Amino acid sequence: MAKKRYEYPNNPWKNVPTYNPPNYEKSRFNVVFDHHSHTIYSDGTLTVRQNVEWHKIMGYNALAITDHNNMRHRDDLLDIKEEYAQKGIIISSGFEWTTIRIHLNFLGISKWEERVPYKPKDEKIIEVIENVHAQGGIVVCNHIPWSIIEAKYKNHPSQEKLLEWGIDYIEIVNDDSLPENVFDHASHEFCLKNRGNIGMLTGTDMHDPYNLASGGVHGWTLLNLKQKTEENLIKELRKKDVTRVLFSQDPIFTP
Repeated sequence: MAKKRYEYPNNPWKNVPTYNPPNYEKSRFNVVFDHHSHTIYSDGTLTVRQNVEWHKIMGYNALAITDHNNMRHRDDLLDIKEEYAQKGIIISSGFEWTTIRIHLNFLGISKWEERVPYKPKDEKIIEVIENVHAQGGIVVCNHIPWSIIEAKYKNHPSQEKLLEWGIDYIEIVNDDSLPENVFDHASHEFCLKNRGNIGMLTGTDMHDPYNLASGGVHGWTLLNLKQKTEENLIKELRKKDVTRVLFSQDPIFTP
């Protein structure tokens, strides 16, 4: 078990009402998804259960836990997955492939045992994308403005390169970026221009719910599933043209 960094109560939000995302049309979409979040198994402050409970009150009913360069959260997730499925909440295990050149989220995979390079070359990035796809998974490029402007990564691949390499999605909203970098306008326009070939997702990138760099949550990804299961979620995401995005200019803090 990972060591707790803070002794939060098991569910600090037990009596807090669920937030309704702005302009969310429940008649059109039944899934509100966050593909990007962290726990105590990397550099997050919440346990897996606390992570799920926070998402629940922030208006999400589907989420992926994507700890940096490991999937040690997976056992804890599997212990509670069915419990939350009975409540209509999809919990998925993912992996954030974290380097000093690019951050990629891998969704819909069951394990990742390859060593993560410090500064990967193009050929290595292409190789891992192909390996994720071979497992039936989805690859998302995370927070391009944060990587280039805040982390100052050099030689970050362009949107055109990402499309050429087979990236499935670009994260166009990242809530752990500075306010001016939360919404990726360039990638949003690129995804619209290349609709059907590359999709868009929003990510909270939540490490600590009380210390999001943007001041709160700005984005929610919407889908419509016939059956609310992780398998159907990943199946729909493979189509690359099934998501819709809600964006709030003002940050929504924990209610």
